[in-house]
Amino acid sequence: MNEAEMNSGIEIPHSQVRLEDGVLHADRAETEFVKAMTHELRTPLNVVIGLCQFLKRDRKTPLQPMQRDAVDRMERNARSLLLTVNHLIGCLRSGHFE
Repeated sequence: MNEAEMNSGIEIPHSQVRLEDGVLHADRAETEFVKAMTHELRTPLNVVIGLCQFLKRDRKTPLQPMQRDAVDRMERNARSLLLTVNHLIGCLRSGHFE
């Protein structure tokens, strides 16, 4: 066996190791992205929903009908957006966006 044949046999395992390292790096990057998205998008939406619920329950300063309609719309839209974000995160975690 000459040197070229010996080196070509060594190259395959090295390139496979580099490929596996790349896959692991991509998996870690995807995991970090999903964690960041979860925190950066879901947390503020949950705060908006909670504040809307608080405003509707506050007995000291009840909302006027127009205010209540606006708060209801805000809560409904925040919940809708949260469902979309949750669906997107679920798809990312399950690998549907590959």
